[in-house]
Amino acid sequence: MSDYHCLDIEFPNIDFTPYSVDSKTEISKIHHAHLYTKDNKITLKIFYDDHTFFGEKLMDWSRKIDCGKFGSFLKVEVTKNYTNERLQRVDLSEARLIGAKNSTANYENGKKYIIIEIDTVKFYWDPIEDKQNTAEFYLDEKGFRVVEAFYSFLSPKSWFKNDGNFKIGRMTNSSQYYNLGKSKFRPEYNFIPKDNRKESIATITKEPKIQFKYKKEINEVEAIFYGDIILMLASFYYHIKIDYFIRKIYLPKETITIKNIEKKDYFDTKGNLWGFGINWDFNELLQSSWQKETLTNFNLLSKAVTLFNQSLLVDNSSAFLIRYNIIEICGKTCENDSTWNFTLKDGELDNFFTNMRESISNIIESKEQDHFNKKWNSIENIIKSKSLRKQLEDSLTKNGINIETLPIRTSKIVQLRNNITHGSLDKVNIEDLRKINILLYRISGILILNLMGIKDWKLDTEIK
Repeated sequence: MSDYHCLDIEFPNIDFTPYSVDSKTEISKIHHAHLYTKDNKITLKIFYDDHTFFGEKLMDWSRKIDCGKFGSFLKVEVTKNYTNERLQRVDLSEARLIGAKNSTANYENGKKYIIIEIDTVKFYWDPIEDKQNTAEFYLDEKGFRVVEAFYSFLSPKSWFKNDGNFKIGRMTNSSQYYNLGKSKFRPEYNFIPKDNRKESIATITKEPKIQFKYKKEINEVEAIFYGDIILMLASFYYHIKIDYFIRKIYLPKETITIKNIEKKDYFDTKGNLWGFGINWDFNELLQSSWQKETLTNFNLLSKAVTLFNQSLLVDNSSAFLIRYNIIEICGKTCENDSTWNFTLKDGELDNFFTNMRESISNIIESKEQDHFNKKWNSIENIIKSKSLRKQLEDSLTKNGINIETLPIRTSKIVQLRNNITHGSLDKVNIEDLRKINILLYRISGILILNLMGIKDWKLDTEIK
């Protein structure tokens, strides 16, 4: 069986003529390509006629685009004479360009080729009947911490006889599936036995995964969405970005496989909910009532959790600004939270500010009135906006945090924000920054929990 997939690739909206080597030779619209997905790499070997200089032009063009949108420029079809009949189509639309390699030695069967490295690919296969309405989402190396809490250890099925049978037991209260929308899920291990009859040792490799079961009306978008929710939840709990490297979704009409590059280099951190007054393990978190609010607030939560984990990887000043930003993101329930609550209705308020602008403009010299009127919108916004301290206090109060019990005054927090933002670092007290960072770590985590619908937190106001 071939170790690659045959594709026909087109760049329908790209004119490669002006790039790199000036050549009047017409460049083919469609290029044959081989797609490889192995050894934690996803590569495209794109073939072309040497005299067209397409490889050089593609290299030049790739340096001038947003690499994250590389896949959006492609139109991909499975080659018609390709022999794998189960493969329906291939989707590279979300692929990010990682790298490109072009060499004078890159020839195969008389054709020149360029090698493109990308980070993701999606395959659509014919359905597998006995697996329909299920999915297996395989976690990266960091995902072991998600699954390990649900299992004990590998042991013989019977301690009284050596029959070669083994089992691995699940921990107490961790065997059930957890409900989420049109699905239910649970963390599991996938076991891969390896043996060589010439060796005395056989091995069993464990792969962490999230096992899903779906209702019949599930679709691809929902299946991916539910998987993303579990990733977000786990990434927040463990304070580190956890990813899937393979997702296998078995639907009635098709089987979908999504392959991602597994990131091996990362700064490891250890996390839990203890800093927010909750001594749950991950199983206990999944047993809590988080589903409804998390489904509703997922977009906001996804952004906040990404920032939360980022704040653990940067210097103290950057961490402070990120955590302050999380409070701004999570603390507002509507756009009007940053403005004063006026007693006038919208139309009346507009008339009020129009009259104010005209009154002030009339007492300004005529030659400067145009400049004043152009600045009025920004002046009006300043008048309408609450002070940063008031915004901060409102955000905290709405989230059940008693500002009177805080060990650090909100005015001091806002002043630190202003000093760092405006570059007045000589005014920043390092010890104050350390203590405020500890407090904002706790507060930002609590606000994220609130968005999940989890109210079991307790704010520790003691900072040593």
